[in-house]
Amino acid sequence: MLRTSTLLRLAVVLALAACTRTPAPPPDTSEADAAAIRQLSDDWLAAYNAADADAAGLTYAEDALSLPPDGPPVMGREALVQRLRDFFNEFSASQTATVDEVAVTGDWGMARGTWSVRQTPKTGGAEQVRSGKWMELYRRQADGSWKTWRWMWNQASAGAEVGG
Repeated sequence: MLRTSTLLRLAVVLALAACTRTPAPPPDTSEADAAAIRQLSDDWLAAYNAADADAAGLTYAEDALSLPPDGPPVMGREALVQRLRDFFNEFSASQTATVDEVAVTGDWGMARGTWSVRQTPKTGGAEQVRSGKWMELYRRQADGSWKTWRWMWNQASAGAEVGG
């Protein structure tokens, strides 16, 4: 009887163990996600260099927030797009940028790098060169795409005039 009881207990334990398998971990998409974030940065830079505020806006989350140096926060995609429109109406500009680091964990990503802008007032005046560092936080959207959620940068100089 003791032997039957022991065998029965062992069978129950084994049956329960078989029913409580650990689910497989989700696939590691970090390399693909990092590549998508780098592409998003490239897309924004191409839109900026084409003076296309609407195309740049496609890279922002609806609730994006920008923290520009020496200025108030800019909240929301439409406000960010309008800020770019205003800038492009006033200046001709070109920008270069590096992406020095990308990190992804779950539905959140981060990238940082450096930037340099050459801008000239459309009404005339000397060209200015500005440069600095940037950092962005990205959030995966419901459709699986990545969008800029938070963005801040600093400026190494106050905009030295070129040749003057």
